[in-house]
Amino acid sequence: MKLWLIRHAKSDWSSGAATDFERPLNARGERDGPRVAAWLAGEPDPASWIWSSDAIRALSTADFVARGFAAAGAQVVAEHRLYDAGPERLLEVVRETPPEVTSAALVAHNPGLTVLVNLLAGETISQNLPTFGVARFEVPGPWAELTFGRAELELLTSPKHLPEARP
Repeated sequence: MKLWLIRHAKSDWSSGAATDFERPLNARGERDGPRVAAWLAGEPDPASWIWSSDAIRALSTADFVARGFAAAGAQVVAEHRLYDAGPERLLEVVRETPPEVTSAALVAHNPGLTVLVNLLAGETISQNLPTFGVARFEVPGPWAELTFGRAELELLTSPKHLPEARP
């Protein structure tokens, strides 16, 4: 099974949003979205289930991720517990992925997401998963039994490391 961990795209601190929860993506986040979606569309094992924080910037990112995984008919599930969650809470939600799903994604926030990447791998992989950073893991066994140190990192990238789009 595959697990995609994705940090939300770059958000706009100067948007005038009333709360952190309501912050939208900024211009860079909006530019990165179609580029990452196009890249995801060419990747193996597209996610058919996408957990997302219900914060505006995370849901906007999840929309781009769903476009990338369109071939899998990706379903986005907004989950408030993912907002500002630590690694234990993030893992708790991933464990609730339906058992028939063979590839799932989680769109959430730092610092919890970076810590989760490292804990799943069982070693320090990243000091800071960048905005719209993507980590893909091979997960053994059922989602409900996933534990720290029990997944194999297959890929770690971000928009600035993706190949340039062809005209």
